[in-house]
Amino acid sequence: MKTYGKVMLITLLFTLSFTAPVVSAARDYTDFIGKKIGVVIGSICDQLSERGLDATPVYYLRTTGAIRGIRSGEIDGFMLDLPAARTIVGHPGNEDLRYVGLPPELFSAQIGAISANQDIIDRFNIFLAKLTADGTLAVMRSRWLESDAAANSRIPDISLTGINGTLKVATDGDSMPFAYSGVANGGLKNYSIELVLRFAAHEGMDVEFTDVNTGGMIPYTAGGRADLSLDAFAITEERKKNILFTDPIYEDRIAIVTLRYDGVETKEGGGFIHWLKTGIEQDLIAESRWKMVLNGFGVTIVISFASQILGTALGCFVCFLLMRGNKPVRQVTKLYCGFVRGVPAVVMLILSYYVILGSVNISPVPAAILTLAAMEGANIGMTLKSSIKAVDPVEIEAARSIGFSEREAFAAIILPQAVRNALSSYANGFVSLVRTTAVVGCIAVQDLTMAGSIIRNRTFDGYFPIIIIALLYFAMAMVCVSLFNLAVRTFDRGGGVR
Repeated sequence: MKTYGKVMLITLLFTLSFTAPVVSAARDYTDFIGKKIGVVIGSICDQLSERGLDATPVYYLRTTGAIRGIRSGEIDGFMLDLPAARTIVGHPGNEDLRYVGLPPELFSAQIGAISANQDIIDRFNIFLAKLTADGTLAVMRSRWLESDAAANSRIPDISLTGINGTLKVATDGDSMPFAYSGVANGGLKNYSIELVLRFAAHEGMDVEFTDVNTGGMIPYTAGGRADLSLDAFAITEERKKNILFTDPIYEDRIAIVTLRYDGVETKEGGGFIHWLKTGIEQDLIAESRWKMVLNGFGVTIVISFASQILGTALGCFVCFLLMRGNKPVRQVTKLYCGFVRGVPAVVMLILSYYVILGSVNISPVPAAILTLAAMEGANIGMTLKSSIKAVDPVEIEAARSIGFSEREAFAAIILPQAVRNALSSYANGFVSLVRTTAVVGCIAVQDLTMAGSIIRNRTFDGYFPIIIIALLYFAMAMVCVSLFNLAVRTFDRGGGVR
């Protein structure tokens, strides 16, 4: 406990003392030729940076990572949509940033929604033409994409009847100003969200939103899990070979966010108390973001315990097959254990959700539970087998010699010792499982880590949200270790989980 506390304190002090290195301020887009340009995975900007600037793209999962990369000197700029660049630069706390607009004749893209359903595409295009003709679309663009007051704008009241069913929509809640996921004022809002709500009202449908990161939205939609997906998707001939696009919903301009000044740029500090107070107000209290953290924490707990319970049951069955199955069964079980234990969790989640369970109408949370349970079952099964093998066979023979049946000897002699031997590994495996749940956001699960990412991308505070998330994971792990230590002492006085 003391060691963990020291590590957390050192990390905290390091983040509070952060300053950025010397970076020359760019005056024109040509200053980025041949430089390192950050792009978000799934955007078209990697192609634009290579083709138009001969730049080296550096990939980031989220906008926050790219902003941190600018300040640390990892990249020279961050290429993204002009409306998003305007939003980032205008956000309080980002006074050290500016954006450089790129010539529209060289850097522009048509933005469209995507779907795997041609009927949805056709109906949306008809609706879009109507909105364009009556001027509604122009008003929406002005409100959300061309105004500095977009962050304070609200979606007009739109009545959804639901008489024709529910429209399943995927969007990236971090993709401001096209979409933004908050807690207050109805959650999701901004340009894409209003457009979808108007389309659903036009079709007499209700809407079910799923927040999916940009990189996972195309496989999510192609697999039929969403009827329609909206983000800053540039329409390209290459992409049109694999997914259906609507007509353009916006003619997008591109910009590069970079540092505003020459020399070392530091932010006004105010000390630890000021940093803590500002972080709490901005990242937790504003828009009731603490609810997002609390909900994410609850999802993490549910996934962790449900996966462990199912994994334990599966592990017992795997152990039985490994020890009592015939040779073909044992070989297949070993292959399963080797595969599941050898593939990274994030790859297993994507493979399971989009491929294995792709044709099944299952929500992300149950899919995550089943996948992690399959992984944990393999680990537990192998651990139980090793623990049973470790029991001294002399004790078993002694029990049989005094009249115990094979089943009675297993229940009275083997099982208690095997459980005691395996409990330490079991406890450590559960703590590892809790940490593994941090990657379930790759299949659109709104867990604790995803909550932190959403807050960071809204506030552009790269440190306070992640420290809060880390502390919550740390607290959960310590509680679990304490409970397992108590269980170990029940089996063996003086023992403990190490």
